[in-house]
Formats: sequence, structure tokens, C-alpha cells
Amino acid sequence: MFFDSHCHLTSDALAPSLKGVLERAHEANVSRILNIGDTVEYSRLALSQIPTAQEFGIEMRVSVGVHPQNALEFSFEETPEMLRNLAADSGVAAIGEIGLDFVYDDAHEKFPGASRALQEKVLRAQLDLAIELDLPVVIHNRDADEALIRVLREYSLPALRGVFHCFSSSIEVARHVLDLGFHLGFTGIVSFKNAEAIREVARFCPLEKILIETDAPYLAPIPHRGKTNEPSFVPLVAEVVAGLHERTIEEIGEITGDNAQHLFGFQ
Repeated sequence: MFFDSHCHLTSDALAPSLKGVLERAHEANVSRILNIGDTVEYSRLALSQIPTAQEFGIEMRVSVGVHPQNALEFSFEETPEMLRNLAADSGVAAIGEIGLDFVYDDAHEKFPGASRALQEKVLRAQLDLAIELDLPVVIHNRDADEALIRVLREYSLPALRGVFHCFSSSIEVARHVLDLGFHLGFTGIVSFKNAEAIREVARFCPLEKILIETDAPYLAPIPHRGKTNEPSFVPLVAEVVAGLHERTIEEIGEITGDNAQHLFGFQ
């Protein structure tokens, strides 16, 4: 019934107990999962987890890509071909998680990452790949609204399509993203007491453009905030969105599931 459109089952917090995580997801009526890759290695590992999901009657597909926080690992000579080879697998549904992170760039004192210029170059290489392979993209955005929208506007639409996952920007930014044809992904943040601005965006967003996700193992919704998140918690996100749109949780599960299924090409 529910589709967790973004989780990281390859993470150290979830991979060692993968069967238990998937069993709980099945019990919570989570029937479809998009498992996110953020390096070549983790993209490959995500693909290897598909048979385990099938054991629990869960349809899992994966995204393959290099996260902006890992942009320093991206080789322009080798990485695109490695991702292209991974994407030849029928289990691959998207390119991602890709994007821009202007918090963890080379200016960050404790956790320096790639420069903003390099992040943009890595992003463009993967957007080009997505268009070449006719795959949607999963976009990471942290403090990079203007730059991301500028880059995406340069690409042909609707050839480029996808989702701004864990959307946490303003309604004004949401308008620009929706105008580009992208979906908005909402996480457990929408349940936080101090997140009224995000709830306003979720209320504003047309239902046909909403995806729900956990971003597990991060951002567990109320009442699990601060704990390890997992796909079985995605109905709690659906419950909040249902209240915002005056729908039942079952309706939101069906609508957002259909949205994700159409975007990511699940059969």
C-alpha cells in the first residue's frame, strides 16, 4: 500500500539488520521501496539487496549516483561509465542521489567537502547521464536553491524529470521546482513541531506531485524522532500529509504510491 520513495538500506545503521527492517516494512504495508545509492559502491550494494526485499514481498528498485558530499570521489574519466554499466540492470529506476550541498562544501570547518564549482560539475555529468539513459533523477538540495534551479533550467524538459527529495525550502522555491515538472518528496520532518513552514509547502503542493519518503536511517518522524528511521515508519509521514489535504491515510498511500510508481517506472 505504501511506497517509501527514498531510503538508504545500505547504511551501516540498517544493512546489518536488513531482513528485520524489511520484515517490519512488510508488516506496515510498505510494498515498494526505492533504495538510494550515493556512491558507486553503495549503488552496487543497493542492487544486491533486491533479492532480500523480494523474500518479503517488497518490490525494490534502486537509484545509482554520487551524492554531492562524495563529489571528491567522482572521476570524470571512470565514474560515468561505471554508473552507466550499473544502470543497465533492470533494477535501476533513477540516477541519484545527486545535487548540490552548499553546507558541506570546502568552506566547512569540521566536515569539508567538494567546492561548489566541482559539485556543480559532478551534478551536470550525472544529469547528462540521466537524459542519455532516460531515467529520472533524485535531487539533494541543501542551501543551494538558486544554483540548482539555475542548472536545471538549462536542461530540456520534460526529458529531465525527478524529485527534490526531503524538500525543506520555501513555497516560492517549491513553485519554481513544480514549474520545472519535478515532484516534491516529504520526510518525517513534516511531523516535527517546529516544521510548520514545511507543512505549509506540503499543503500547497498538488497531490499529484507529492512523494512520501523516510530518508532512513535519518529523520525519523514523531513519535520516533531521534531514533533510527526505517521504511516501516513511512505511514506516519502519510498520516501527516493526509491531515494536511483532508484525505484518509489510505488515499494518500495510494496517491503517493501511484506518483512514485509512475515517476520511477515500477510495473
